[in-house]
Amino acid sequence: MQRKTVAVLGWLFCLGLFAPAGLAQSFDIVKVADGVYAAIGHAGVFSNGAFIVNQDDVLVVDAHLRPSWAKDLIAEIRKTTNKPVRYVVNTHWHNDHVQGNQAYVSVFGASVEYIAQHTAREDMVSKAVSAVKDQLNKDVPERIARTEKMLAEGKGPDGTPLADQARASLSERVASDKSFIEELKAIQITLPTITFERSLVLHKSERTIHVLFFGKGHTRGDAVVYLPKEKVVITGDLLTNGISFMRDAYPSQWIGTLDSVRNLDWETAVTGHGGVQKGKEQIDRLLAYMKEMVAAVKESIGKGMTLEEAKKAIDLSKHQAGFPAYAANPQGFVAASGSAVERTWAELTGKIRD
Repeated sequence: MQRKTVAVLGWLFCLGLFAPAGLAQSFDIVKVADGVYAAIGHAGVFSNGAFIVNQDDVLVVDAHLRPSWAKDLIAEIRKTTNKPVRYVVNTHWHNDHVQGNQAYVSVFGASVEYIAQHTAREDMVSKAVSAVKDQLNKDVPERIARTEKMLAEGKGPDGTPLADQARASLSERVASDKSFIEELKAIQITLPTITFERSLVLHKSERTIHVLFFGKGHTRGDAVVYLPKEKVVITGDLLTNGISFMRDAYPSQWIGTLDSVRNLDWETAVTGHGGVQKGKEQIDRLLAYMKEMVAAVKESIGKGMTLEEAKKAIDLSKHQAGFPAYAANPQGFVAASGSAVERTWAELTGKIRD
């Protein structure tokens, strides 16, 4: 079941979840307040970012998977202002949010400061650096080989013949991945120069920017950027349009972290993936899902069930309609929920070690 799910998801990724190299515009830029912009990644770029134009400089939130995509965002910033980027906030250590860091120092020089919660920096050192090598030496070459095999055979992973559109998408995927390999050879993870424990505040003449840590969640070092005057929060992957990737998560603690984010006075959320969210409906849906899921796993453990028994018994399907990410991919909700149950089980049975 696990292998089949991974194969299906990989097939979906191949058909458009990643952008071809050289995409003219990698982001939709959405103004969410005066001087505050969301950078919504196109289907291929996948992760979002944001930038805040201050009186003398610019602060960017998250740097994406590829330096070339970060440079695409720099080009978008320059359409708005000629002020230099002075700060880059990494909301967490995952590579799709940090591998583009080096683009900013290459364009704006050594005055760029990189900000992260201190455990996020530790994880960038211990995990993100090795993940670049894994992508270069294993993950991307293997994906190219799988895709080229499908093209040569003219069949998808389920054995059905490839339609012309699917063949074109797969060919773009191969070209994009080969370009990505060349980028990976030159990626050096650029580490935060400023770290904080619970909060960091930048006092600009026209605005106050809070960088906050409320506890473990999507990772052990998730930061949010909060603009109280503008009533905007930039959440990283603590909040998305679906159920966030759970591999490094602390689901039972995520609930309290989300509650703290929700309790801030905001009207607009720029999330790690998906569109800009107005109001708190989506965070409420995620909280309801997380609370029911964690409670169900606790109950299963208390009953002496095995993990596989719990995964079969726990039914979270009533929540699916509340997540836009799964509107065209219901199997994605099933896979995400299975991963959520597995990670929660590991957390509650003491199998997670920082």
